Amino acid sequence: MKSREFKIHIDYLNLDYDDNLNMNLIEEYVIEDLEVPQDCIKSLEVYDNYVDIKLTANQRYFNDDWYVNLQRVV
Repeated sequence: MKSREFKIHIDYLNLDYDDNLNMNLIEEYVIEDLEVPQDCIKSLEVYDNYVDIKLTANQRYFNDDWYVNLQRVV
C-alpha cells in the first residue's frame, strides 16, 4: 500500500544551522527542494524532532519522481 503520510526527521532536512525551524521554511523546503506539488499537500506539521507531511488522497502521483524521492528521504 502506498503511503500518504511521511515523517521526516529534522536531521535529514538540508537546512543551515542558522535557520530557525518555522512553517515557512519547512513549506519552502518541501515544495522547492523536495519538489512536492503544493496541490498534493494536505497538511504540514512541525514537531520537535520531525516534520509530518500528509498528502491528498489522489492516486495519480504514486509514480511521479517527487513521490519516489520523498519516499527515499524518509
